[in-house]
This record gives sequence, structure tokens and C-alpha cells, in this order.
Amino acid sequence: AERMSSPRAFEMEPYKLPAGINPRDLLRTPNHNPYTPNQNQTKHCYQKYNEFFRCERFKGKGNKECFQFKQAFFSLCPNEWVEKWDEQRAEGKFPGPQ
Repeated sequence: AERMSSPRAFEMEPYKLPAGINPRDLLRTPNHNPYTPNQNQTKHCYQKYNEFFRCERFKGKGNKECFQFKQAFFSLCPNEWVEKWDEQRAEGKFPGPQ
């Protein structure tokens, strides 16, 4: 394992956007939630991720009405989570709605 004092320990990989995300679309964040203004947004992230795929299932892929959910989960969720969930969905192992 590398030590934290080594120069390589602080290098970061180039930022990679998830598939289908345009950098211009990331300028908006979800609306303020008055019920949990200072709370951990993990549940909100997971909920918006699921709502996006639910919306696409019922309204069709690429439906503009679903885009708000995609913007919301992309701004709330860490990229690592989205990548992991996308992999789980592809393998049929996602622990949420398919």
C-alpha cells in the first residue's frame, strides 16, 4: 500500500462522467427540500436514482419529463455509487426497482 506522504497518493484520476451525461446538464441542482434542509442526502440520492429509471420505464427512454430526476441524482450522488448501481442494474443484481 502507498503511504499518504508519497506524491502519488494525492494524484487523482481524470474526472469521468457517467454515460449519457452532458456537462452542461450538470449546472442545475435539485430544489430545496424544506423537510430535511441539513440532513444527509443519501436517501434522497437513492430515491432520485430509482425515480429516474421508474420514469423511463413508464414514459420511455429519453423522455424529457424524466430528465429532472437524472439531474437530481447526478448532483446528489457520488459518481462511484452511480457507476456501481449501473453495473448492478446491468447484471440484474440491483437491490432496488428494475
